[in-house]
Amino acid sequence: MAEQSTPPKAEHPGNYLWRNGQRIELEKEGDRFTLVIPDSKQVEQLHKMTGIQEIKSISRKQLRLKTSPEFLEGTMAALRSEPAFSGAIAHHAYHPKDSEGTIYYITDKIIVRFREETTPAEIDAILNTYHLTKLKHYDWLSNTYLVQVTSASGENPIKIANRLMQEVKIVSAEPSLINRFLPANLPGDELFGKQWNLQSVKAPKAWEMTRGDRSIVVAIIDDGFDLSHPDLQGNGKIVSPIDYADEDDYPFPEAGNFHGTPCAGIAIAEWNGVGIVGAAPDCAFMPVRFQFPNRGEDHRLIEIFKEVGDRSDVISCSWGPPPVDWPLSEALSATLDHVATAGGRRGKGCVICFAAGNYNAPINASQVENFRWLHPEAGEQRTTGRILNGFATHPQVISAAASTSFDQHAAYSNWGAEISVCAPSNNSHPTKPNRRLPGEPIWTIDNEPSGNGFSPNSRYTNQFGGTSSAAPLVAGIAALVLSANPELRAADVKEILQTTADKITDISPDIAGINRGVYGLNGRCDWFGFGKVNAARAVAEALRRRNSH
Repeated sequence: MAEQSTPPKAEHPGNYLWRNGQRIELEKEGDRFTLVIPDSKQVEQLHKMTGIQEIKSISRKQLRLKTSPEFLEGTMAALRSEPAFSGAIAHHAYHPKDSEGTIYYITDKIIVRFREETTPAEIDAILNTYHLTKLKHYDWLSNTYLVQVTSASGENPIKIANRLMQEVKIVSAEPSLINRFLPANLPGDELFGKQWNLQSVKAPKAWEMTRGDRSIVVAIIDDGFDLSHPDLQGNGKIVSPIDYADEDDYPFPEAGNFHGTPCAGIAIAEWNGVGIVGAAPDCAFMPVRFQFPNRGEDHRLIEIFKEVGDRSDVISCSWGPPPVDWPLSEALSATLDHVATAGGRRGKGCVICFAAGNYNAPINASQVENFRWLHPEAGEQRTTGRILNGFATHPQVISAAASTSFDQHAAYSNWGAEISVCAPSNNSHPTKPNRRLPGEPIWTIDNEPSGNGFSPNSRYTNQFGGTSSAAPLVAGIAALVLSANPELRAADVKEILQTTADKITDISPDIAGINRGVYGLNGRCDWFGFGKVNAARAVAEALRRRNSH
């Protein structure tokens, strides 16, 4: 074993963390903390403790406990000393200094990137110094490892990560945080005539050139899929199914899951003479189950995007963080770069589409004051300080906003300079979802009998929408583009979708009295990006490029 040395001391190492090159100053949450439990039976003992108001599972073997401020430190101290909770680890929760709404929940894991010239022996020596266990080497990233803090490390993961940052051989050390992701929907063939959104993006004209190809695989990462649905049937339709929630190959929804099946229908529902049809009906479908917010740790997301990106050509994600300060970790950001540039089944990059979100919020703002938004379970919330959606603002991602059947801004749709394109969806008030606003609903497939449905006793629904509907429509059109020209790189597909989009305009103010629907000299606007996707023009451009070579 390499000789151990004394770890260098960082100044106040627990008062900040690093996130993709950004130093974020921290303050402790006053009424909540996390607890890693080795034995599920210990949960029963938690319910007997004084001062604990709420216990919620946020990942495998990790709980969020809520207390009143006067009980916080005492409760954490008791859990650390009581024999009944032997092996349990309590960590504070944090928020960025002088902000409200953003909460960081830490795990016992850290993602560490060493300098390229660092030898394996030097890496092991540094990890031994801090009593860290090496769990995984991300071989697609330069000298990057997932490590685990042990009891011998002597400090929490934030402090250890910040001490690691003092090492000259280390480029970055970031705690693997637990992400809060919310689905980006607003619940509220014989049906093809009602699918106005496909007409709006000129899908029927695109189908005259291609209806997709089974060689192009669209992966949808969501909360489960009713794979018994007739519109998800067909020879070679379903490929490489995977369930990251149950760790098996059966990504069916469970009770409480409702979101994935409608997303799949919009992107790839089969052309079979019944029900509805998806944007790319002849493409293959890779169903990937990923529960909200369980299993949302940074290191799991890195693995999921790498594995899914190796097996698919297009990835659609109709979920994301709420309007809080959530930059991606450096390793996750680099993984998205890798997947989008060198991943995919063709090795030409995998197209990654993300829903922008449904809060009429900026996806990137350095400072907001008292921004109010609606959490689907907890009700009205407030964010102050910075708002950043690390997925929607990633430069390799196609971020999809929503427009209405009137080619106007959907009142809930998030906005910003990083929006790529928009796609038609329903319309609703962002803080009053039962308040109908002008616009037609979206028809798609529904869960029956698996999971929970939007429309009881029906395999179809018109109660789905949000940017959750916009993102898979964009993903389906991206799959049509690749079907027409499989030699395109993922960056080419993004560029084609943007340059062929329709420049819809909206001169009306939003519910806050502000208009962001006017295009600038660069050809984009904050509400619609480069415009509303046009499947026919995009496919025609893909064919033109194929025929010109």
